[in-house]
Amino acid sequence: MFESLRKGLRDVLDKFGRKGLITRNDIEEGINDFKKILIEADVNFKVVKEILSIVESESLKEENLKSALPEEQMTKILYETVIRILGKTSSLKYSSIPPTEIVLFGIQGSGKTTSIGKISFYLKNKGHSTLMVPLDLKRPGAITQLKEISEYVQSKFFYEENLPINKLIKKAKDIAKKERIEFILYDTPGRIHIDNEMMNELKNIREEIKPTESLLVVSSLLGQGSVEIANEFKRKIGLTGIIATKLDGDSKGGAILSIRYVTSVPVKFIGVGEKIEDLEEFEPESLALRILGLGDIKSLIKKIESLKEEKKIEIKKEKFNFITFLQEIESIEKMGGLSSILGYLPQMPINKDFDEKNIKKMKAIIQSMTKKERLYPDIIDGDRKKRIAKGSGTSINDVNVLLKNFKVMKDLILNKGVEKILKRGGLY
Repeated sequence: MFESLRKGLRDVLDKFGRKGLITRNDIEEGINDFKKILIEADVNFKVVKEILSIVESESLKEENLKSALPEEQMTKILYETVIRILGKTSSLKYSSIPPTEIVLFGIQGSGKTTSIGKISFYLKNKGHSTLMVPLDLKRPGAITQLKEISEYVQSKFFYEENLPINKLIKKAKDIAKKERIEFILYDTPGRIHIDNEMMNELKNIREEIKPTESLLVVSSLLGQGSVEIANEFKRKIGLTGIIATKLDGDSKGGAILSIRYVTSVPVKFIGVGEKIEDLEEFEPESLALRILGLGDIKSLIKKIESLKEEKKIEIKKEKFNFITFLQEIESIEKMGGLSSILGYLPQMPINKDFDEKNIKKMKAIIQSMTKKERLYPDIIDGDRKKRIAKGSGTSINDVNVLLKNFKVMKDLILNKGVEKILKRGGLY
């Protein structure tokens, strides 16, 4: 997520770290570097201009020019600026009288139908009941897809063949009230391109439903194209929020930095993967941390807490060893895989070592340990490392990497030592 943008920004910030007190010339050079990186990341020009204006104004303040820690100071300024651009958190609105009706709009390929499933999963995890209703009646495949998703997330589904859209909507409302269903989620027609016929159809649907939330689903992979789409939907239909999807495949980051500022429409959710649970509430602070390569421990701990709740487990510190270590790797893979989890961590050496390719090597090393070593990892000294490496056909360095990864995993799983993790990432 945002690899090129994150790397570019970190490279510029690292330059400030190699200086003593920064000068006005240093800031001017840094601003020019930031400009190139933001434009390459496909950030809207208005947003680029605003970011640079704020960063320059803040960094030229006397107290910042005199900072003995220029890299940390510039990182703080940029972090706060990105948060300002991303806007405030905007939670999903609930109707005072159920059901709350939510309509999702979007062009084909944006992830609209999948997003309905993700929102339903999100709501059901909060204890709410949902009803899915397909309104894209010209594409039978869209109806089938939504029905399959509803079954997967155990949501109610309503569709009646040969029923016009207005009657389909009315009947769905009646069913929801009768069965006391709290949320109705409507899937609307989508086309490859925006045209007047489609927009008029969607406008009529919105007026018929009068929803609490009108959400546009846009793919962040479209870059500035997503901003243009959002502006068009806002102008012709009216929007209350945006769901930015496919952020996991977005190496640039221009869309998420631009869309809120340019359209003034709040981002409600972000899609960070293909799995049904890969939908996150939009939190500017968390996203800013990830954009700047500072990690997002808070969001990771939410995922871990969710998994603990699902498994109903509580691991005690003294019982976390190499036996439970492998069990927890399997659990973390359920949260999107190790590569997904690493996106929440600060940039640090572990990132290149702790991936799926090394799982077999990890198992071989652990299997070469004695039972006592697996139960009490702290006893593993130099001599034991040599024996373990030889027995597993690996190197002492491989054993050291495993021990380092074990300590980080222990901190994360137990929700302890977050400060230690941040220190390893250079944040403290």
